[in-house]
Amino acid sequence: MNKTIKFTAAAIAKLKHPTGKRSVKWYASNLEGLCVQVMPQPSLKISYYAHWSTISYNTDGYQSRSGRYKYLGRVGGESLDAIMEKVVLNLKVWKAGNVTTNSIKTVGSLFKEYKRDGGATGFRIKTKGGKITYKARTSKNYVTLIDAYVLAKTKKEQLLQTLTAPYRLGANSYYKKVFADIPLDKLTKKDVEIWHSRMEATPIAANRALAVASTVFEWDQKRPVPAHKGFNPCLRIPKYQEQKNKAFINTMEKVMEVTKYLDEQLWREPHFYTFYRLLLEIGERLADNYGVAWEKPKSIAKQKLCTGWIDWIKKEIHFTDTKNREPADCELTDEMIVVLRKLQNLISDENSNASWAVGSMWVFPRPTDPTKHVNESSYRCKQRDFNFKFGFATREYVRGTGKRIVYKYTNIITMKHLRKTFVTYYGRAKGLEAASLRMRHSSLKVTKDHYFNEDEKALKTQKSIYAPAVNVVQLKKVADDK
Repeated sequence: MNKTIKFTAAAIAKLKHPTGKRSVKWYASNLEGLCVQVMPQPSLKISYYAHWSTISYNTDGYQSRSGRYKYLGRVGGESLDAIMEKVVLNLKVWKAGNVTTNSIKTVGSLFKEYKRDGGATGFRIKTKGGKITYKARTSKNYVTLIDAYVLAKTKKEQLLQTLTAPYRLGANSYYKKVFADIPLDKLTKKDVEIWHSRMEATPIAANRALAVASTVFEWDQKRPVPAHKGFNPCLRIPKYQEQKNKAFINTMEKVMEVTKYLDEQLWREPHFYTFYRLLLEIGERLADNYGVAWEKPKSIAKQKLCTGWIDWIKKEIHFTDTKNREPADCELTDEMIVVLRKLQNLISDENSNASWAVGSMWVFPRPTDPTKHVNESSYRCKQRDFNFKFGFATREYVRGTGKRIVYKYTNIITMKHLRKTFVTYYGRAKGLEAASLRMRHSSLKVTKDHYFNEDEKALKTQKSIYAPAVNVVQLKKVADDK
């Protein structure tokens, strides 16, 4: 929804935030190329933008136009006269710098080619051994990161300003380049470093975006005719330090309390409780447990839809490792077999809370559609309530009275942390190396840095390390012969 008004300081001051979810742009009728954007959130200030049309030509010579916006500042920062003067002086330059042809390629055009030509759905660039295709989830994440952090296709005003607003380099110097608009023949490592530094407030997202950018440049270098000449400008750029969340259920007594409750109260939430119990019992990746089938599908096509299936004879679940695509058979304990059999019985009982899943091939079917398996949002509310019950989540009052009270929940332990719980207690019982082998990690460092928690109390001791062991028999001294 876009409107036009005559820009004056008084007219802009009277603009109101829209009541809907979409922002509104007001275009200046008294100056070409100037507009303001008004966000629906009253907490966000109104911002000035320059606007113009970009001209591009495809391989057949056909011309196409698209809108381009450049952030100029917030209302109240610089005066309206200063903003209007800036637009008058620079609009022609901005327009001239955005004519793209086959001979002039920018960072943005390279990343668009990566998406268009199937770079995100092809073979992994950085891999050891043979060719391995990207997982569907990885491909989706790559495209999302490119759209948001490189091409700036986002509705988040704060992120848009982070990526496009002038970046302060020193006391009186600003960096005004937009990463996607930089021509590839003028791109330097310094440009990538500044782009990465813009996202300092979100270090994890910044590191992920840098990794994707590096993958795109590596992909480009493997093409017959690379668009970017020279080395990968993303190499050897320091990443931000990330806080590794190694949260786990920190006492074995609490783990036993949870498993006992799940076993005894399985009838309440049969599928969710079985899912939670399975995560605690085998420690496999959360996403790998979503698409487990009751038995091996007969057709290859259906097998590809599964993340795994149960082999009742061998008492194990057959997974395919998502890292190297190798078979990963996970043994089931007798306790877990009993829980799975209970779930089957509850499904066949028409009076149980699991009867809706009868006929589904999935161990954990989606409640809204039993023909599909669960995903990351299927058990969100059930997990929240379960965590609060066992002290794995906190909540604070938001609004409401009586039975209609709204709380804000904060999870301390999520289902992702159940894998770290399994690795921790498995490692404490059998050793760190055994835990790393069990998890199929590439190194002990991965296991230790991301999953395993040492038992600090057991590592500390008051006894002398030189004291003889309990099972050592002290030999009596033989008397000297006289």
